[in-house]
Amino acid sequence: MIRRLSSYSPLVILPLATIVLTLSGCYNVPVTGRNSVSLVDDKDINAKAAAEFEQVKKMHKLSRNPAQIKIVNHIGSRLSKTVFWDVPLAEWEFVVFQAPTTLNAFAMPGGKVAVFSGLIDFCENEDQLASVIAHEIAHVAARHTHERFSQGMLLSPLGAATSIGVGGAISGVGVYMPSVGSAVGGVTTAATQLAFDRGKELEADHIGLMYMAKAGYDPREAMKLLEKMEEREASSGAVGPPGWMANHPGFPQRQIQLMELMPEAIKIYENGETGATHTIIE
Repeated sequence: MIRRLSSYSPLVILPLATIVLTLSGCYNVPVTGRNSVSLVDDKDINAKAAAEFEQVKKMHKLSRNPAQIKIVNHIGSRLSKTVFWDVPLAEWEFVVFQAPTTLNAFAMPGGKVAVFSGLIDFCENEDQLASVIAHEIAHVAARHTHERFSQGMLLSPLGAATSIGVGGAISGVGVYMPSVGSAVGGVTTAATQLAFDRGKELEADHIGLMYMAKAGYDPREAMKLLEKMEEREASSGAVGPPGWMANHPGFPQRQIQLMELMPEAIKIYENGETGATHTIIE
């Protein structure tokens, strides 16, 4: 006997619906090959991100430094060509915000990337800056924001609406993440989200290292930049949250992963068509 779907308990329907949605949105993350899920439409989230990027540009002062603008767009152009097949729908845009004391960069879906001038000044050469921009592009290619949206949809019993938030999402070097629906809350979810963020940062380090190598940037400079950032943090005396509460993994964890991946990245770099740049950033 065939039963109507409406005759089943919501306790049965909801898990079945979740399984169907999850299977329909599966994809493999570039470079790492990790299986992931996206339940949102690329064109829709890209359009939302583009609109919010315009709002973000109004919130921060745009740099008028031609050298900084040139170097960021040069790096962005090289990297975006390298990752074209991983992000075919992206409409890349790279901007520089004038903020001398801010060591920051972020990315949004659809290829919107911003770099703060303080980070450019901090980097010793083009390769180091490329390692950060490659990390941001890696977030976009891996569709980490899509995954965050989807996580919110799956955790919400009623499928609460999600939105990309402009607020405090811009903090630290990393992806510009959306806020999730209010139904996704509580201490457990917060701790899970922090673990999600740390995992995605490590994955972006992995992907970004390979992207910069493919684009002809020396991957060893990524390690040097991390070491320099660690020294800066140590000399400042700043005490951050414990590792399990931080949305970014600690320097040792990131450095260990880079060391493990470095032989592969160097091989890609040395076999590439473009040599090292080592341009000193002015």
